[in-house]
Amino acid sequence: MRFKYEELSSAPLIINSIYEGGRKKNPVADDPLTKLFKVNGFIKSVGNRGGFRKSRKEKNGKVTNKIAYSVIFSSRRVKEWPNKYDESTGLFIYYGDNREPGNNYLSTKQKGNVWLKDIFEKAYGSPKARKTIPPMFVFESTGVGVNVEFLGVAVPGIKGKTMEQALELKTYGESQNQFQNYKAHLTVINIEPEGVNRAWLAQLKDINGDTLKYAPKEWINFVENGPHGVTPINSEHMVTIDNTRSLVLESEKQYLRKVRTTQGKFRECLLKKTPTCKVCGMNIRELLVASHIKPWRDSDDIERVDFFNGLLLCPSHNAAFDAGYISFDNKGNIILSHLLNKENKELLHLDENIKIKLDSRHIYYMDWHLTNVFKK
Repeated sequence: MRFKYEELSSAPLIINSIYEGGRKKNPVADDPLTKLFKVNGFIKSVGNRGGFRKSRKEKNGKVTNKIAYSVIFSSRRVKEWPNKYDESTGLFIYYGDNREPGNNYLSTKQKGNVWLKDIFEKAYGSPKARKTIPPMFVFESTGVGVNVEFLGVAVPGIKGKTMEQALELKTYGESQNQFQNYKAHLTVINIEPEGVNRAWLAQLKDINGDTLKYAPKEWINFVENGPHGVTPINSEHMVTIDNTRSLVLESEKQYLRKVRTTQGKFRECLLKKTPTCKVCGMNIRELLVASHIKPWRDSDDIERVDFFNGLLLCPSHNAAFDAGYISFDNKGNIILSHLLNKENKELLHLDENIKIKLDSRHIYYMDWHLTNVFKK
């Protein structure tokens, strides 16, 4: 999904979604993260500079010194901090903030390495300690303006590794130019498809808030069981949309190379979800059709590969749906065109009692189908 700058103050945090910057042509004023993390009812957002940005808890309208959550932003432009995300494993490698020869790695101005040491010790400690870890929201530049992509929620540590293996103290440079810095291994966890609830951000910001209320289930699992028990983000449904580049304007190619979809290749993901016709249940995989709700010709490049713009249908019901003889309301109830006579309904095994399961994210596309395709 893609959210415009004007929508950011109420936008959910959905994996691989793009959050656009403003249009003032000022990197600070146009920064999307500042607006995205400005929580209703609270004073401060996150900062608008740097790769590690903190948002602090508040009490009675005043900002405290306790961190509510943090935002890790990777521009991939700083060669000394080559942060790297591997979507196949959910592993995010994040480097600390020391790169000054002769400087103690824990004595940086922003105390980034002190923060890393603290959260890793808590991660490999008790549930009570883990509950105090501020969640980390990971973003990456799309390469277009100041637009950013949300990679997910990260936790310190990785399954099967000790704390010392997950938080490596490395030495860089040669002779007099040597310096030490942390190489931290974070796990991007598998969260619900609907993304992060903004109500969780509000609980995190409140000094008296319940930090587990509205939290993703996998975050709660991390608090209870630590890094050894977490489930990384499900990478099998992730793919870069490189094969659509020929479909878009030259100016959009760079953007599309950075856009990912958690649903993956359109038909493959529909088949993995439920390999049967939505209407009749026919399950011959070779005959099933990945039907676009909003037709390919009318969709943009993101909609064309959006899992929620698809229904898996048998050939007959796919043809009826594409031609507008059937559609579905917001609750999944079938709507039959008046152009279908009784005989054709019987031949197609259609009646008014058919109901399919729809996700809330199908609704936009189904409304479009009802308005523009369905034969009323």
